[in-house]
Amino acid sequence: MARRPSTSNRRRNSRKGGSKKSSSSKLLIVLGSLCVLGFIGWGCYELLKTPSYTFDRSHLDKYVENKEEYNLLGNGAAVYADMSDGMNFAYESDQSKRLLQTVINKFAANKAIDFFGLANNQITQLEMSHTELFNYLTNPTNYNLQKAPIEQTLARIVENRQPALLLTDFEEYKGGVIEKAAYAKKYFIDWLAMGYSITFYKWNFMERGKSKIMFMAVFDDNAERLGSLVHNAVSLTAPGLPSFVLAGKQFAFPTATNYLSLKQGGTYHTKAGVDAVSGVLEDGSDQAYYSYGKPLASADGGSGFASLDNLVGNLAEYYPLGVRWEEVPQNALRMQGEGFDAEKENPYTHFLSHLFIDFGAQDGFDITSIEARTFDIQQIMISIGNDENVDLNSLRAVPAPEINTFLKASMLPAGNSGTCEIFVDFDEKFTGSFPNSVNPSDLIRLNIVVGKAVPRVNEAKEFFTWEDNPSLADSVVMTLAASSSNPEGSVLYSYYLRSLAD
Repeated sequence: MARRPSTSNRRRNSRKGGSKKSSSSKLLIVLGSLCVLGFIGWGCYELLKTPSYTFDRSHLDKYVENKEEYNLLGNGAAVYADMSDGMNFAYESDQSKRLLQTVINKFAANKAIDFFGLANNQITQLEMSHTELFNYLTNPTNYNLQKAPIEQTLARIVENRQPALLLTDFEEYKGGVIEKAAYAKKYFIDWLAMGYSITFYKWNFMERGKSKIMFMAVFDDNAERLGSLVHNAVSLTAPGLPSFVLAGKQFAFPTATNYLSLKQGGTYHTKAGVDAVSGVLEDGSDQAYYSYGKPLASADGGSGFASLDNLVGNLAEYYPLGVRWEEVPQNALRMQGEGFDAEKENPYTHFLSHLFIDFGAQDGFDITSIEARTFDIQQIMISIGNDENVDLNSLRAVPAPEINTFLKASMLPAGNSGTCEIFVDFDEKFTGSFPNSVNPSDLIRLNIVVGKAVPRVNEAKEFFTWEDNPSLADSVVMTLAASSSNPEGSVLYSYYLRSLAD
């Protein structure tokens, strides 16, 4: 027969169970407290690790100014004149004589420009007054020598990194015979790789029954201090003289905008001038839309000039959007979709437009496509904002992840000069949301870059080839084929975008 536990046993067992429950409760309380303290500690660590940050356009100003690279050549310039006897034939026509005279008159009086004669494998400085130099270089009897050291001159131009004008037929003698190898390619490639360009002007002439070509080659940087003077001389005496601009990755394509005002950018605007799609802040305040490229003029008229729609300086703009990113495509549909009256209002066409780039300003490459590449540069702004003394060169190491399937770029010809209008639109896959790593309020950098550039080999051969001497043409073709010359991937323009509503 089963026994029931006695009262004392039941009480004893009850006390043991109560003790266990009490201990468990205390343990849970202790563990819970430790977790709360852990979360508090982790939060404090995160706050200390990532200081609070508020974007200010001055941070972007500092970043953009640091990115601007002028890459200018040294002061002064040099004019190198081939003095071999073949030049008498090159300057035989009245037009070529006037052109030589104009070049001498334009440069001889400038103390910053040195003249050199090339003959007998030597480069000789012509230390003469303006009048003496004019008389010397225009006197046919002084062109009575041979073996102008063209390759040696090219080497000096590259080494000196100074604007230079070279007048020659590029006929180089090696071992008593004309060099037919592409001897100039190394110097052309090096010059373009340094970020500079070469502009060739040419005219045909006959030497003892043989057809040849005379060249004026201008070695210059993007500021074109020497090139503009030569262009002016050519325009005055030989308008329409054939030319060929050989340029590389860092060539500054002429860029212009056609915006409603200096306070408004290239986003959609109604006929009343209102940005009804992206709501960009355009009140002219410190935090509003801003263009870093500026018109050029001065009060005294002596420091250069560019028309109001041509940009000088850093080719970049800041756009603070007044709506969330997902609202922009929705507003765009409203301004072009069903029920919209296109006769009464401007229909929406592109997110960004009215930017014009002259790809025809150089002759070496056909720019067949462009791309829009976007990057989250918020961490760079934080680095600048939280440390006003930050080493701007160190910002290269700060992560700026690329954002894909967001924006795209396209272009259409705008006239017959090689100028194209640039358009920016949303990628078809963009839904208004970004990857988890991107905060919608982050500052985004949109670069318009050269997508595809095709060397214009046939055009180069046609321009530079002359009878029985492929040397110069082959040098130019090989320069175009060099990877360091091709402008693919180079940044043409930058937009900085940020949503104020997110």
